[in-house]
Amino acid sequence: MNEPVRGSKPVLVSKPVRVSKPGPSPAWPVKIATAPVNFGIYSVRNPFISAAEYSRISADCGYEGTDLGPFGYLDEVLTPAGPALAGGWHDLRFGQEDGFAEDLAALDDTARLLHANNRFPDMSSFAPKPTLACPPSGPLDAAGWGLLVRQAYRAASRCREHGLEPVFHHHLDTSIETPDDIDRLLELTELELCLDTGHLIAAGGDPLATLRRWGHRVRHVHVKDALPDGTFCRLGAGSLDLEAFLVTLRALDYEGWIVVEQDVPDGGQDLGGIIADMRHNREVLSGLGL
Repeated sequence: MNEPVRGSKPVLVSKPVRVSKPGPSPAWPVKIATAPVNFGIYSVRNPFISAAEYSRISADCGYEGTDLGPFGYLDEVLTPAGPALAGGWHDLRFGQEDGFAEDLAALDDTARLLHANNRFPDMSSFAPKPTLACPPSGPLDAAGWGLLVRQAYRAASRCREHGLEPVFHHHLDTSIETPDDIDRLLELTELELCLDTGHLIAAGGDPLATLRRWGHRVRHVHVKDALPDGTFCRLGAGSLDLEAFLVTLRALDYEGWIVVEQDVPDGGQDLGGIIADMRHNREVLSGLGL
């Protein structure tokens, strides 16, 4: 079993998962994707495995699509026979005028690539989602919130120019981290949310409570498990009530991608352990009807 991580601190977890009863039925219109972060791939420089090997392993483990990962990493497999894209992460320096302008130009590249590789042009729920986020940053004051709201509107408008609807991803160690941060962001903007269960647990939140409060704004989901100390782990080893989360998600008529993540440190991991965790996580979802 692979070691779960928060940042770069691995902690061995051996608690087994038990799936006792069926959850959502296969008729639910969702697709299951994976992500390069599951292999510790955060950069195109010296990736742990090639894009071709990543694509093959992901398909063998039963995943229907993938997150884009670092820009350029998947280029060689973005073909009609390659994996479908679920979304693509993009950091923007919302609090810096010059930095934001630079990041906004790069967002054009990401959005163009996602649009060109949209496998489901007639099914908006499955169109790849530009996934906007803050880089590591601290709490915002009133002026900072005002700037973030203005810049987020500009970023969302830019994505829509490319025919794509963006989502915003809350994340540890950024300005949008806690349940209160999420509440304020969604109250001040019309952005849709990428709900990440693991990051919410690690920030002291309850994914089920946030889903119930903001389910009408959730348009993309990253499913990951986490221990109370914020350590990411395989599904069933942490605090996530996955079955209750999925049942609630379906009751809210969610349609689209569920991206399964178990972030591992940058490179240097045991490939066999990573694959075992990927298979395990997919089997857990299969046991719940997905």
